[in-house]
Formats: sequence, C-alpha cells, structure tokens
Amino acid sequence: MRLPTFTPTPSGDWSPTLPGLDRLRLQWVVLVQLVVTVLMVGMIWTVHVVHYDLFPLVGADSWDAYEHAHVDRIGKVLFGPWLIEGLCVLVLLLAHPKRMRVAAIISAFLMLFILIDTAAFSAPAHGVLLDRWDQQTYDELMVVNLIRAWLWTAKGAVAVWMMVEVMRRGRNAETVKL
Repeated sequence: MRLPTFTPTPSGDWSPTLPGLDRLRLQWVVLVQLVVTVLMVGMIWTVHVVHYDLFPLVGADSWDAYEHAHVDRIGKVLFGPWLIEGLCVLVLLLAHPKRMRVAAIISAFLMLFILIDTAAFSAPAHGVLLDRWDQQTYDELMVVNLIRAWLWTAKGAVAVWMMVEVMRRGRNAETVKL
C-alpha cells in the first residue's frame, strides 16, 4: 500500500494521491454526505424528542430491559450512516477543491464536537442509565443531547451549502483530484 503524498496544484488546491479514488466525482461524495447527514439530523431529533423524552414513562420495572434494548438497537441503526458520513468528511477534507475548503473544515470541526459530546457526555450517561434509572443523569443527557442535535443540524446546513455549491458549478463538476 502506498502512503499518500501531498502536492499542491497550480490553483492552490492540495490533495493526497491515493490509489483508486481518482475517479470519484465530487458531486457524488457531496450528495452521499448530504443524504447521510440529513438522515443523522432526523435520527438525532427523533431520539431526542421521542425516545429520550419518553424515558421517564418507562417505569422502574421495565427500565433495565428498555435501556439495554434502546442502546443496542439505536447503535445498530446509527453506526452505518455515521461511518459513511465520517468517511465523506475525510474524503472532502483530503481532496476537496479550494472553493469547498471552508465548508469541509467546518464540517470536520462539527463532527469533532459531535464525537466529543458523544464520547465525553452521552455515552457515559447511558452507562449510568444502563445500571439504573437516575433522574439527574437523565436531565444531563437531555441537555448534552440537545447540544448534539443542534451540532448535527448545523452539520446538515453545511452539507446543504456544499451541495448547493456543487450544483452551482453545473453538471461538469470536477472529479476529486487525488
């Protein structure tokens, strides 16, 4: 496997040379990112407004089984789209044209903040809730998840911005230069 090399182009763009990715069309990467990001925005708001909001109604007798099932099932639903979205961000960071550099960097930072929120706050809260119902932990989860929902919403807006930018350039959008 070859290691990537970074070479600036005459226009100031830079991109690594990675085998096999030179045929990617920018509009397809941006479209896939838009689709999975919008899916994630819908999922995070559904989880926040429906699932999490209903947690207090589950009851002590059913709580343990419910929370274990929730964590297991939601993880399976979110893993694929989140992974694809992250890979799209990585490709756009590594191979984006100069005109999309700002959007790709903003998207990457939003992803970083989402990951930090998830790892530092949401996952530990679910760890506590897997052991037992705890009102304070639940209240904290609702706050940190609301932040995460707004971060995903901002990420969705950036994905729309990127798609609009690609569409503005017309059907002959460039390939991802790798």
